[in-house]
Amino acid sequence: MLSETMCWHFNQPSRGAINREPIVGEFFSTDIIRNQTEALVRESIQNSLDAARNGETVRVRFFVSGSTAAPSPEKMSRYMAKGWPHFLAERNGLRDQPDQQQPCPFLVIEDFGTTGLTGSVEQCWLENTARNPFYYFFRAEGQSGKSERDRGRWGVGKTVFPRSSRINTFFGFTVRQDDARQLLMGRAVLRSHYVSGDYFAPDGFFGLCDESGFPLPIDDENLIQQFRQDFRLQRKNETGLSVVVPYCDEEITYEGLLEAVIRQYYYPLLSDNLQVTIASPDREVVLNSETLLREIEKTHSDSTAELRALIQLTQWANQQCEEQMLTLSPPSSQESLKWSSAWFGEQQIAEMRTRLEKGEMLAIRVPVTVREKKQKERKSFFDVFFVRDGNNESSRPVFIREGIIISDIRPSRNRGYRSIVIVEDRPLATLLGDSENPAHTQWQKDSSNYKGKYMYSDRYIPFVTRSVAEIIQAITEEQNRVDPTLLLDIFSLPAPQPEESAKTRKDKPQPKKGNESDVVDPPPARPQRFRVKKVEGGFSVLNGGGAASLPDSLLVRVAYNVRRGNPLKKYSPADFTVENLDVTSQGVEINRMERNEILAKVVDPVFALTVTGFDENRDICVKVNAIQEDADDPKA
Repeated sequence: MLSETMCWHFNQPSRGAINREPIVGEFFSTDIIRNQTEALVRESIQNSLDAARNGETVRVRFFVSGSTAAPSPEKMSRYMAKGWPHFLAERNGLRDQPDQQQPCPFLVIEDFGTTGLTGSVEQCWLENTARNPFYYFFRAEGQSGKSERDRGRWGVGKTVFPRSSRINTFFGFTVRQDDARQLLMGRAVLRSHYVSGDYFAPDGFFGLCDESGFPLPIDDENLIQQFRQDFRLQRKNETGLSVVVPYCDEEITYEGLLEAVIRQYYYPLLSDNLQVTIASPDREVVLNSETLLREIEKTHSDSTAELRALIQLTQWANQQCEEQMLTLSPPSSQESLKWSSAWFGEQQIAEMRTRLEKGEMLAIRVPVTVREKKQKERKSFFDVFFVRDGNNESSRPVFIREGIIISDIRPSRNRGYRSIVIVEDRPLATLLGDSENPAHTQWQKDSSNYKGKYMYSDRYIPFVTRSVAEIIQAITEEQNRVDPTLLLDIFSLPAPQPEESAKTRKDKPQPKKGNESDVVDPPPARPQRFRVKKVEGGFSVLNGGGAASLPDSLLVRVAYNVRRGNPLKKYSPADFTVENLDVTSQGVEINRMERNEILAKVVDPVFALTVTGFDENRDICVKVNAIQEDADDPKA
């Protein structure tokens, strides 16, 4: 028999039970996740994508009430019945409790095109039965019913909802695909606390209790209709889940939600797997493949240009079919998870280099074999997309696993290239998903879901994360080989003259007697006015160390070596600009630095000009000209 009134229920722990305080919300306190809004967006949309009905685009709606649409204390009384003594109790873990006499600002997250929270509402512990999303969402923590087809693994993502509330509370209203039932329930996550001298466990539930005190969801149509009106839900009979976060964190704003959705989910938006609406009482925006770029331009963020470049590359990537991609050929199985020249054919390298030189984008498929212990090996792949984009800043690849950006992977940077690595194929996506931390920001070889599960488990992650750098190096390796004759006119020295043997002198015509002046010794080598020395990451221009007169000024020009032609003529600001390199000097005054040139006045006989910060995987060409004060500076 159920109680007649919906209210909050907190249990008292049995004697001898171990007291544990909830800490899983701290999994989302990370420097890589910028703020609470970003954590909320990442996890809530991920859960919605995992619950998608086959073949449907998932639609997610965020609504921020602000003070304008906040329900009055009188309206909130029906949803806070018997709850305030717990929410205002001392040592309950809340640090910023709201005033119960004030209106309640709230946040709504609704998804459509999803299955809703199906499964038995009476299940109270883990069972080896049918999948039960209702149980995992409301009654479990650190347990997950998700399979390898899903993006989540840890069963802690839902903690972002109470963590976004000043009373660590959320309500869930669901319409279920399996039986079309409409159900409403609430959950609070506090710390163990006392109310009127009685000791209570951290977890509380909003609903109706059976005769044993077990909380069950509300299915009364009138009560649910009132709830929908009070919190401005759009859901009527559509299957899915609507989450309401009462007394939401003031840091969660319309603008913050918009930026977080764009940053974290541009890939499924562009792929038409996701559509997101951000709304408030006075404005609304719909993000999809057609509106995304337009909305980015309106944000006026410092990263707008970077996002635009990534989205343009992603749009192009989504248009590529398998036949349009360059597929690498893995070597023997022993070496298939190690990068080497065996992965690349000469014809492929030539084609990729030609397309890069033309400014075209590249789409490369990398086959891998996933070897799970005690299972048959499975063929899989991941895709690499990149372009030489003219950006002088070094950038790291963006890694995307099944629509989620894995934001804390830090391979080597690639100056002048924009790149994304997409893992969608099931076997490899499952493997990498197993290696992720709870916040889905890293791939970790020591993750408890990953370690010991796969053969060669220490090789997969670095193989994927180093893919962009390895492919770029393979393309540019031959292009960057040193041509020993290229700079002879700059760094040439007189070849030593071997002493002539007596036999050689006999064979040579001898000068006539009395004409000694016809025998002319070769002139001595001219003293060097400066010299160029290679240093780690760059070069130094130093005084020549001889009796030569000092130059008044030095004009230094530098460029990356190229396969054909004059490197200096083919210099591009996309490679570097000297203003962004590390320049140190002694005995010279730098008058100008721009593009690939430095003009420096020599003020001391012992001088040194050192430039470092170049890409160490590429060779550089340096040309230095001495300039006299009475000569015109060709670049002045």
